[in-house]
Parts: sequence; C-alpha cells; structure tokens
Amino acid sequence: MRLRVQRPTPDGTMREDVYDVPDSEGLNVLDALSWVREHHDPSLAIRFSCRSANACKECLAVVNGTKTYTCTSPAVGEVTVAPLPRNHVRDLVTRM
Repeated sequence: MRLRVQRPTPDGTMREDVYDVPDSEGLNVLDALSWVREHHDPSLAIRFSCRSANACKECLAVVNGTKTYTCTSPAVGEVTVAPLPRNHVRDLVTRM
C-alpha cells in the first residue's frame, strides 16, 4: 500500500512524504505509520497509547480527508494522513 504523510514545516506549509508499506491482512493506518517509523523514518512523530496503556483517543488524525482514529482506519491502496488542523506539535502530533 502507499502511505502519503503530510507534515507541517517550520514555515507553516505542508510537505508530503510518500512511503510504500508492505500489505498485510488487517493492516491499519497506525500499523503503517509504525512500520514507516521502524523501517524508513524514525523521526516521524505520531502519538498513540493503545498498545502500551490500554488507553485510547490519542491517534486522531485526518485520514483521506476525514478526522478519525488511525488505529481503526484500514490501510488499503493509497492512504493520505495529515495532522489535525490545529495545535501542531510536530508531524502528526497535536496538543489534545
């Protein structure tokens, strides 16, 4: 699958990085983002806690134009992920 990640730059514009992620059954956007961090770009900032503290609601992002949780969004075909439109901290991380 192809993952397009929109990241804010210091001057306030957005840049888009494109990654080809291996398909696997049940792959969600959070899994794809984690794969990118592990294999291509360890600087990619994402926020989630569901895998460590059994908590939720931290992986919100804009996936294919819709505000949703990355852990519940299927990663199929081509997916574009962007941060929420306010309170940027870095990359896909925003203040909650």
